[in-house]
Amino acid sequence: MKNVIQAEHKKIFFLRFSRVYLLFTIGISLVAGFIFSVTTHVTQGRAITDLSVLEVVSANMLGIDLASILLIIFTGLSISREFTAETIYSSLAVCPDRKKFFMGKYITFFFLSIVLSVLLIALIYLSSQVILMINNMDAANLANTDIRQFVLGIMVMPVFYCLLTVAATIFFKSSGGGIAFSIIVIAFPALINMFSDTVQKVLLPIMPQSAIHSLSGTAAEGSFEALGTFTSIGLLLLWLVITSLIAIISFQKRDF
Repeated sequence: MKNVIQAEHKKIFFLRFSRVYLLFTIGISLVAGFIFSVTTHVTQGRAITDLSVLEVVSANMLGIDLASILLIIFTGLSISREFTAETIYSSLAVCPDRKKFFMGKYITFFFLSIVLSVLLIALIYLSSQVILMINNMDAANLANTDIRQFVLGIMVMPVFYCLLTVAATIFFKSSGGGIAFSIIVIAFPALINMFSDTVQKVLLPIMPQSAIHSLSGTAAEGSFEALGTFTSIGLLLLWLVITSLIAIISFQKRDF
């Protein structure tokens, strides 16, 4: 398994495109978060000095949403490259165990998404401190329970959607299918909110967005999105386990 992971790591970072894309993701996410946080007078109709410290940090952390989407695209393109370039034949010749092959990709992108998420969260958090200082506001303190919960909860988003895309891309054998699946999962709650409370009550609690919002403390108390901590973690793990099993089973049965 160690050799498989090392091989997957080289497949990603051997290409200049991958290194440039990931650096671009970090840079554009920081810029986007900064813009969101200093334009609240336009987006929210409130001056930044009228916001709480948590609200400023929250606005800046919207850059993580963009980073998650860009990471979904990167993951889909990186994995599908083996199918489109037909290097999947040589890869499976070296590692005929398809389950191990899948897990090698899964673990590699797991660590990649964690590193990217932690780095971005740290940079955006520091950016928030600068914005707060410039506006003569109190500094964000991780000793504050609400801020700490928000920062730790939002960190889960890029990791979850990256792993979801790994499974979806393997299943569909294309970047389009993998990317579309993850984007639909992100966007579907907005569609659900257009329906009656009866439909929302059934569907919203099983969507990953509800779990992420609950973990970050942004789910309104008493709303259909509000879940317990263990329920939220269990829901996200269930999504990942089910999609991974479906991807592995279909991958093992498919002829190339």
